[in-house]
Amino acid sequence: MDKAQTIKKEAEELLGKMIDNFEVEIEEDNGVYQVIIKTEENAPTVIGRHGETIRAIQKILEVVLYKTLGESVPLLVNVNDYREKQNQRLESLAAQMAEKTQSAKRATQMRGLSSYERKVIHEYITTNYPNLTTYSVGEGRDRYLVVDMKGNEPKQNENGMEE
Repeated sequence: MDKAQTIKKEAEELLGKMIDNFEVEIEEDNGVYQVIIKTEENAPTVIGRHGETIRAIQKILEVVLYKTLGESVPLLVNVNDYREKQNQRLESLAAQMAEKTQSAKRATQMRGLSSYERKVIHEYITTNYPNLTTYSVGEGRDRYLVVDMKGNEPKQNENGMEE
């Protein structure tokens, strides 16, 4: 059984414990396996609140596949194009934050984002707003994203600590 078939089998077994009607497709894109789940009535169950369940499914699949295949397998789990819709929403939010930062000429903060969401916003602002910078502050659940004017970011010493 090849890697894609193994991923599909493990994903179907896991989802079968959660919901009834679904389809799983596996696509490989630059070494990352896309686990595409299609379901009509069960999408909210699989996605969860703010994408928490979809992230948990992805993490569980990564662990199961590591145990099964003996190697780390890069995955991205998607349900009914949730990731694309999420990226559009995050990019819109990033644009709003960027405009607010530029007009006020001072930093704006966004709390309650996952690491994935912070990464999408970092990339969007870096690509589209050359006069702005983004950085994360805090640890764990208290970590938040800051959008600021370039040159205003906190200075870091050689140990990576803010000064």
